[in-house]
Amino acid sequence: MFDKSVIILVVSREILEGSVVDRNAAFIANRVDDIGYRVRTIQVCDRVEAEMVATMKWALGLKPTFVLVTGGMGPNWDDNTRACLAKAAGLPLEENPQAREFVENAYRRLFAKQVVSHPDMTDARLGMAMLPQGAKAYENTVGSAPAVQLDVGETTAFLLPGVPAEMQRFFTTHVMPVMAAAGPDTVRGERAVDYHGHDESSISRVLADIAKLHPQISIRTRVQGTEMARTIRIVLVAEQDDAVTLNELLEKAEDDLRARLGLELDNPTDAARLGD
Repeated sequence: MFDKSVIILVVSREILEGSVVDRNAAFIANRVDDIGYRVRTIQVCDRVEAEMVATMKWALGLKPTFVLVTGGMGPNWDDNTRACLAKAAGLPLEENPQAREFVENAYRRLFAKQVVSHPDMTDARLGMAMLPQGAKAYENTVGSAPAVQLDVGETTAFLLPGVPAEMQRFFTTHVMPVMAAAGPDTVRGERAVDYHGHDESSISRVLADIAKLHPQISIRTRVQGTEMARTIRIVLVAEQDDAVTLNELLEKAEDDLRARLGLELDNPTDAARLGD
């Protein structure tokens, strides 16, 4: 289960300095989780070529289904994400005719809106059309930098702009359909159980026992509320080939969890004692 995985890389010096809060990784993780992928890690990279290449090589070496990268895609001198992916994949960087057309379209549009002073291609603008050999470009109708798709062995890498509005449009329009088509051939489901008035340490043993008893179930916890009104939300997650089997697994795990936590008991003293 959970055999389809994703690694998310965010390229941003500003996030590392704390001057900007990352919104892209959360947006991506939420949506890929909904279609059955497991996010293995989210990492923020500085705009340092050696570090970016090393991180991308590491990510590709783990052979996830997808590597999703945001940031470092503009016309500035340090927007080097395309070149770093080419080096990490061992491919030459070359001008992509489709990407060049997309960049030219973008600057004609921006010139017509009087956002830029001229529509001509400059070296900085041409840099956004330099892609790893064999890559596919997607037109940016919001900004200027095309998105990039590159297959490296069994992994597909996407390079997306760091500007949230641009990234979200690309991800929804182009990336999600690709990921959905290659997604798990399974049904995914979850059950939530709220346990009130206790801390996580009081149920650690219970959760360990449930995990051992139901190895096909993934257990996640999240503490909600305040110290005086604390709730632990326990989420049981599973995938199966068919919905009936999935429902049976989740129902049995939930029943066992509720029984161990004493949630079926009327006597609160007995319920509390189970967490000791």
